[in-house]
Amino acid sequence: MLNRAYRGVICMSALGVAFAIAGCDKRHERLNAPPQGDSDRPHAMGKNFIYMNDNAMLHDSAVADIHFEPHTAELSGLGIRTLMRMGELLSISGGIIRYETDSTDEFLITGRLNSVREFLNAAGFDTANIRVEAGMARSIGIRADDAIFIKQSAPANTAAQSGASTASAPAGPPPAP
Repeated sequence: MLNRAYRGVICMSALGVAFAIAGCDKRHERLNAPPQGDSDRPHAMGKNFIYMNDNAMLHDSAVADIHFEPHTAELSGLGIRTLMRMGELLSISGGIIRYETDSTDEFLITGRLNSVREFLNAAGFDTANIRVEAGMARSIGIRADDAIFIKQSAPANTAAQSGASTASAPAGPPPAP
């Protein structure tokens, strides 16, 4: 009897290992995040966010260091994608693209400004109405009072993050005076 139970355990273990190996054999074309661009399977809600993203982009009208390869004037993939859409939007009514940076390297700043201009020209946008200059984005960002309030209330929000009741947790920054 012990022999029969022992064989059953071994057979079940072997089946479990076989199924585990078979289940782990799924081959993937890539192991990282999907490439930038349009998806073959767009989400149904995606179209609702296009105009919101465009409005935010036009409000800022800015590129930053993240839109360039580190320590070079070459546009990154994100920079190319951003400038393609910004070029489409600004070619309609014109405007200014600002390059916001903390860098003090004038050679790098000039090179990056020229890269943006050259890209827009090469992409075929009407650059007569689009200026490119160094400066801060037009967005005003968050008020310092609100940032301080949010930072101070962060420990009180740990209960909300763990799934506990949020009835006593602060809902957000205080109303503007």
